[in-house]
Amino acid sequence: MWGKIRQDFRKFLPKQSMQNILYVIILTLTLLVAVFVGFFVSKSQQEKQAQIIVQDNQELAEQINVSMSQYLHSMMRLSDTLYYNIIKGNDRGQMEQMFQAMYDGYKDYVESIALFQEDGTLLQVMPALSSAASSDVMQEEWFSSALERSENIHFFRPQIQDCFEHNSSFPWVIPMSRFVQITHGNQVLSGVLLINIKYSALSEVFRNSTDDMNQYSFLMDSNGELIYHPRHALVNSGIIEKPPETLAEYQDGSYETEIGKQQVFCSVKTVGYTGWKIIRVIGKEELRSYGIKSTFFVLAVICQVVLFFQVVGSYISMVLTRPICNLEEDVKRISAGELDIKVHTAGSFEVYHLGRSIQKMTVRIKKLMREVIQEQEAKRKSELDSLQAQITPHFLYNTLDIVVWMIEENRKEDAAGMVTALARFLRISLSKGKNIITVADELEHARNYLMIQSLRAKDQFTYRIEKDPGTECFQVIKLIVQPIVENALYHGLEGMYGDGEIVIHAYTKDGDLYISVKDNGMGMSKEQAEALLDYTKELKTAKGNGIGVRNVHERIQLHFGKEYGVQIISEEDEGTEILLHLPAIMYGEKKE
Repeated sequence: MWGKIRQDFRKFLPKQSMQNILYVIILTLTLLVAVFVGFFVSKSQQEKQAQIIVQDNQELAEQINVSMSQYLHSMMRLSDTLYYNIIKGNDRGQMEQMFQAMYDGYKDYVESIALFQEDGTLLQVMPALSSAASSDVMQEEWFSSALERSENIHFFRPQIQDCFEHNSSFPWVIPMSRFVQITHGNQVLSGVLLINIKYSALSEVFRNSTDDMNQYSFLMDSNGELIYHPRHALVNSGIIEKPPETLAEYQDGSYETEIGKQQVFCSVKTVGYTGWKIIRVIGKEELRSYGIKSTFFVLAVICQVVLFFQVVGSYISMVLTRPICNLEEDVKRISAGELDIKVHTAGSFEVYHLGRSIQKMTVRIKKLMREVIQEQEAKRKSELDSLQAQITPHFLYNTLDIVVWMIEENRKEDAAGMVTALARFLRISLSKGKNIITVADELEHARNYLMIQSLRAKDQFTYRIEKDPGTECFQVIKLIVQPIVENALYHGLEGMYGDGEIVIHAYTKDGDLYISVKDNGMGMSKEQAEALLDYTKELKTAKGNGIGVRNVHERIQLHFGKEYGVQIISEEDEGTEILLHLPAIMYGEKKE
């Protein structure tokens, strides 16, 4: 039989791909290991969860014990205050007001406070109540115990407060009594101080410790009588079986026992001074439910592990069998222009080195492309510099021609002023061959240009140059303001005689440098403004007025980046403002 199985298996293998075979092997091994480990983990997890629940049960019982002790001690402090600060050393006339004040301070926890003589006579009670005709306080356990054991404060089981007349139903209280000595004139009488603690106030201590009948807490005295139970009424009526009195004999700790035919774990804590027992109960069924939850959790983890290894197995089989396909995909992406991809170099020795070779090839291609781009940028900068150099000779020819005309017309002073402005203009234009100058020099260059133009066309326009403090030391590209001013003169103020105005303003905003050139000329449409800066559109404007603006825009972007350049703000018949946006760099520093 085994021989037949081996033969069938050998026939089956050649029909399957290596990727599928590896995937099935990995998945099978994962399932076997997951089932084996999951069984033991689930078992240990259930035991650990049971230990944690029992420990939590003990901690909750301790928390209730602390709260109960604090509550009872506050009642004992109230008793001490009433006895030593009010009853002892004061006559009856002073007691009433003091009793009222103490009751008002504790009325959320205390139902009533009463003072009796040893013969049962009621001396003081708060709130104001009268003794019930059918009640004989001398027969009450709390009264006799206080007189018999005068050195102690006594706590008793819950009972109905029936020793006073009530207009409504009689409340449930927990009596607390003690022996006291009462000053009456020159006599010292014996008596009993009774503080009836509200049962509802005691219930608040246990309010958050009861989830359901599988998890709850109750309180019993040293004789096994219930003081508090979350189902007290049902226990008294016999619907729920009363907890065994033997629980009162248990020492502090955790026990496995039976309450009402239900197997439970209980944690026992003794309340100091009173001897009462706090018993925190959790049913075994609750532990089993936690164990089932834990098992489901382990199963969920196992499923996730299996799913994870299923993905891992698929990945491993793909890595081992398809490295050539990955290289093929990489080559396709490289041929499409994606030169920044990381070429796969996994697989066998030959595939690994093939991938490394392709990666080196892409690096070399990227390097060659960068060199081509740099050459093109350098060529474009050279063309722009040549265009910039052509501007000055043309302007110089026209200016000297006007100087000759002024001399012939005997306007020597105008000619001298124009020659002086021209000299300053040319000095800044040369700038010792530097392409970067200060804002102050660039604005002075524009000022000399405007002075020359104003002498050529006397009284045809006015100009004003402003700069915010501190801007004069920033660096700018040489000869970027003068072409904008020239554009404003020959295009913006065309046809205006005497009313034209040009305002130049240098300022900083949001950490950048701005130079504004504003005129009050004819303006332009939004489409014309966009065309001035769009390299893809051919300019069809008179006097070459758009070339200078585009030249300045391109020079700024080549030097400082695409986020800088020229902005045009214009409306027809409203004038034009051209903003030069540059980084605010102090002269001599370098932009990162």
